[in-house]
Amino acid sequence: MPRRHLWIRKETRLLGAIEIMTGLNIYGVGLLWTYLFLSQPSAFEKSYIPLSAVTGYPYWSSPCFIFSGALAVIVERRRTVFLLSYTIILNILSACIAVSGLLLLSVEFIMYSLSTYATIWPERSGKILSEYLFLFTFLELFLTCTVVRWGYKAKYHR
Repeated sequence: MPRRHLWIRKETRLLGAIEIMTGLNIYGVGLLWTYLFLSQPSAFEKSYIPLSAVTGYPYWSSPCFIFSGALAVIVERRRTVFLLSYTIILNILSACIAVSGLLLLSVEFIMYSLSTYATIWPERSGKILSEYLFLFTFLELFLTCTVVRWGYKAKYHR
């Protein structure tokens, strides 16, 4: 389809790049969390269960976030309805994954707040890493919703 028929905001490329960086940050924080969880087994034996490290959320969510960001960058350059449809679908999938990650991390925070014993430094640093995961996941949810809204406008409101 010619460029003049499909209007896509130029900021979509920037949002796609931010999505890619957010996915890489989530993966990096997940690596740190897993290293902490595996290197300090005596600290995590009590009652704190790090759901984000146990379920592997950073590892199965970050590829989807990276691919949805890459498609957002590509669709702004190529501007085809076919690519735009796939970008919308993959960003909706990324939003669903982000919502499930936010719920998973919320359950982890509730479990952490219900613990009655004095926490030690690996648990505190693990909670901080989980908070970073929560913030990056919330940012990813905001970005995917924005890209879906802009893509929907470009596709159906010419």
